[in-house]
Amino acid sequence: MILYFIVNPSAKNEKCKKTWKKIERTLRHHHIRYHVVFTKAQGDGTKLAQQIAEHTHEPFILIAVGGDGTMHEVMNGIAMYDHVTVGYIPAGTGNDFARGIKLSITWRKALSQMLSSVEGMHVDSYDIGAFKSAKQGVFVNNVGCGFDAHISRKVNASKWKQILNRLYLGKFVYVFYLLKEMFLYKPTVIQLTVDQKQYTFSNAWLVTVANHPYYGGGMKIAPFAQSNDQHLDVVVVDNISRLKLLALFVTVFWGGHIKMKEVHTFRGKYIHICSNTSLPLHADGEQIGEGEITISANKQIRVLK
Repeated sequence: MILYFIVNPSAKNEKCKKTWKKIERTLRHHHIRYHVVFTKAQGDGTKLAQQIAEHTHEPFILIAVGGDGTMHEVMNGIAMYDHVTVGYIPAGTGNDFARGIKLSITWRKALSQMLSSVEGMHVDSYDIGAFKSAKQGVFVNNVGCGFDAHISRKVNASKWKQILNRLYLGKFVYVFYLLKEMFLYKPTVIQLTVDQKQYTFSNAWLVTVANHPYYGGGMKIAPFAQSNDQHLDVVVVDNISRLKLLALFVTVFWGGHIKMKEVHTFRGKYIHICSNTSLPLHADGEQIGEGEITISANKQIRVLK
């Protein structure tokens, strides 16, 4: 069997390029047949994954090497195909997909797990969420709207992100914008529909629709979410003071925020979110525009675990 790899050499400020060379040495040492392609620009992961799926008619294994953005692109390329089994070697900054499937977040251990899974064909079903807004596609980790998407947009546009990432201080840019924007961002009215039940929140800061517990590099935003139950978990933060919001972003690392009365949780297969303002949106940390959004859990894919 040939293993197919899509590698994002730019992940983690181009550290993924060196990681791939080490992975490649391991593959050759074990005499494993493989084919590798590299992304060069945003969106390449989707195009390359789709091309491989279209030209490979027998069941095959496709392993993404990079960060959550790489995994997001690869899944958007192969979601419509049924003859693909997906693997992942974390070599990015957040690596929440790895946490979501209980895979090591260190590339060396993850590679060992992948190779063992290939040998024994240890495969599990994994939910894929679909979204439709200004853009449409699928997501593997979560979709967010409101304050967290606003912070994500600010961070990704910041010149300091790349500089601090090179110094292994990337999370400080998130902290900076979190503290800065907390006093500038204005919460809004949100109408939420979960499986035909409607809810209105008058002072909502954010809504996150999660496929598994983790986002933002290890924060347990939805502690009880399961990636193979064919449902999505919804977390709404509403009518909270700015000081308490800061405490929320501390307790979210262990899931303690869900005990706060300002945090509301739901679970469903069909979710619709709209507002009286143009809410910023993200899927797996990638910007997907503004406005209302429809989200559903209606497909599963095979993943190596």
